[in-house]
Amino acid sequence: MIKVKICGITNIDDALMCSNQGADALGFIFSKKSPRYISEQAAKKIIQRLDPFVSKVGVFLDEEKEKVLDIASSLCLDLLQFHGKETPSYCSFFKPNFKVIKVLFPENRPFKDKLSKYKVDAFAFDIKYEDKIAGKKVLPKDILKEIASLKKDGFRVIISGGLTVGNLSQVKKLLPYAVDVASGVEEFIGKKDKTLVSRFIKRIKE
Repeated sequence: MIKVKICGITNIDDALMCSNQGADALGFIFSKKSPRYISEQAAKKIIQRLDPFVSKVGVFLDEEKEKVLDIASSLCLDLLQFHGKETPSYCSFFKPNFKVIKVLFPENRPFKDKLSKYKVDAFAFDIKYEDKIAGKKVLPKDILKEIASLKKDGFRVIISGGLTVGNLSQVKKLLPYAVDVASGVEEFIGKKDKTLVSRFIKRIKE
């Protein structure tokens, strides 16, 4: 079954609601460049109340390794998701203690050349925030086709980028390991909508 990560959690009500609706993982963004940024202290208060079977994902962007390690250890994070220009050696630094996800973008093609250099647990495919602002919100069909090929080659893939209840059909056909959604289930930036979260999770898992 396809797993669902709800990203950009900023408050306890949303965290508990997403967990109750069946989310497999919750993402906490520790990059101040994101409008869904959360501080370590705020995230800790939320994580302490979470269902122990919900995976806690820390999202980072070109952060110093020592700071990532401090946050991840303090919060007992399950996975680290890297959205920047993190190198294979950077990602491998965390592997003994944490599961690692490396995010790639359309400009990183051809993907297979990049993936073969990383020893991580999964690869996520997304659209950069600035491109989303410019209107390029979803992964185009040719990218999805390439991702499907990577899946056949044995790579564990996660699809993100402007996902909503209305555009899941083609993504579901690929049977990715997981999908990653933020804005597509929000009432407004940083505030999740219970109805959208419920419909999204039901649609992807049905």
